This record gives sequence, C-alpha cells and structure tokens, in this order.
Amino acid sequence: MKDWRAVFDIGKQIDSPDKKRDFNQRHFAEAASRYDIATRALSFGRDQAWKKYLVSALPETAAPVCVDLASGTGDVAFLLAERFPGGQITGIDLTEEMVTLAEQRNRYRNVSFTCQDMGETDFEGHSVDIVTGSYALRNAPDLAAGLREINRILKAGGTAAFLDFSKTASPGMQRFQYWLLKFWCGLWGTLLHANPTIHAYIADSLKQFPTRDNYYRLVRESGFELVSSQLFYFGMLELLVIRKKG
Repeated sequence: MKDWRAVFDIGKQIDSPDKKRDFNQRHFAEAASRYDIATRALSFGRDQAWKKYLVSALPETAAPVCVDLASGTGDVAFLLAERFPGGQITGIDLTEEMVTLAEQRNRYRNVSFTCQDMGETDFEGHSVDIVTGSYALRNAPDLAAGLREINRILKAGGTAAFLDFSKTASPGMQRFQYWLLKFWCGLWGTLLHANPTIHAYIADSLKQFPTRDNYYRLVRESGFELVSSQLFYFGMLELLVIRKKG
C-alpha cells in the first residue's frame, strides 16, 4: 500500500500542463478497472442522476454530432445515444485503458470511442453540435487550451454542457472542500486500489481550478455565453451549460 504522505505531493505533479497530462495518463490507467465503482461510491450513488441531468439539459436536436470529453467508461456517451438515436456520438479520453473499457461496454451503433487529448483533437473545425463532459475540464492539462479547442470544433450556436466539482470564492469553504475531498477520495483510493493518491487527486485538481466567477469569465473570454447553471451538494458540484456565440 502506498503511504498516505504521497497524497500531499500530488499538487507538485500537476503544476504544469505536461506534468498534469502525464499524471492523468498514469492515474486514470490505474483507476480505470474500478472507476465506475468509485464514481458511485464517491457521490453516494448520485453520479448517474447528475449525468442524466446533464443530458436532459441539452437542446432538442434531431441528429446532432456529439463529442463527449474525458468519456471514461462511456456513461454520458451512452446517455447521449439514448437521447439522440439519430445522432453521431464520439467519446474521447486521454487514457487507453478507459477507451478499452468503454468499447467493451458499448452496445450502440451510433457511438464510438477514441484516445485523444481534449486540448488538441482531430475533429474538423465547426463540425460538432454538442460537446459534453463529466469531470472533464478540471482534468484538462490546460483549461484555456481545452476551451479554445471546444470553441474550434463547435458550430456557431453549438452547445456544451459540463458536470464537475465547483470552487467557491470563499477561502474558508475552499479549505473545507479541499480537506473533505482529500480524506473521502483518498479513502476510496485506498479501499479500491490500495493507493490513496487515486481519487485524492480530485482535491488538488480542484485547488488549481479557477473559482466559479473566474471560470465563468474564462468561458466568456473563450467565445461562449452562459446558458444555465445548476448546483448540487451545497454548491460543491455544478452543471454548467454554455453556447458558442454565433
């Protein structure tokens, strides 16, 4: 079992885009085998409900081209296939192990998965109607680059929706959230992988993430307008829907 002291070194391993990309590849490769169990445990069983809220918040479109970022084992991609049976859904993930698991679970003809970095994809510009992500942008090696890439591939007026942990502007609440996530996520990393750094990473990734207001400002500066925001768990999580300016 890895020492709990390693949990406090995570921040140093993700303090640059290259280091964060490398860390995430290693981290999610190890987490992949029990990732579905972890997301349900960490959320007290609410993860699937939140993802359904995400998909239900999308605009009605007959046959959209959809890209699901950091698709993991494919939960949101499969919900998109059910919501848009005439659509084309591609789930992308940085980690081959996640892509393999998603492909094994896939029962939909209009869903495919590929290993890509969300900050530099191979989709054509202005070719996508909908972009989604659950726990995605917080994991982007470079958040600004990720938002620029989403803007590049979305059609004018296209929609993006993201479910993720949310960072309040209150320093006291930030400290509370950090230590709560360090303990709770590290505990499940220990139980599932005998490695507390698995999932405790969430606390450090959120620490480096912008506060809610700064996040909104960056979104607007990247060429989007805010459509809606819904908070869960006393504001610790947020479902944010945005639209590319026409």
